[in-house]
Amino acid sequence: MEKKIAFIANYMWGQSIKNIKDVLSEAEISNFNINDYYYLTMIYELKNPKMSEVAEKLKLTKPAISALVKRLSKNELITKVQSEKDKRIYYLKLTGKALEIIEGDNRIYEQIFNTLVGKLDNSEIEKLDSLLEEIIKNIKTV
Repeated sequence: MEKKIAFIANYMWGQSIKNIKDVLSEAEISNFNINDYYYLTMIYELKNPKMSEVAEKLKLTKPAISALVKRLSKNELITKVQSEKDKRIYYLKLTGKALEIIEGDNRIYEQIFNTLVGKLDNSEIEKLDSLLEEIIKNIKTV
């Protein structure tokens, strides 16, 4: 079973890489790394967060978050949007290009989900959901 889990994880990662290559140019890919991918997913999860929220979530300093924002902005993956209410606050917004990357991955997850759900009855789905919750709890404690 471990090999099957590893196969699925590797498949998802391979599809994610393919998706990134389909969205970004060669020059953009050369300036894109695994950390950038992680940062984009965090910004996506936080839904247009303030820069300070991203820094806190990623445990980054102000200079580090500034460098990150500069690099991702240069690659046209995020934009900084100044708050209309408080001009000192900036929100981070994913560009269409970044959303293509994230949503491409979401389609992979949906494909796997649909395959699982299509093969299970309601009680099995509940058991699987409970098992996944347990896995998530264990991951969060590491």
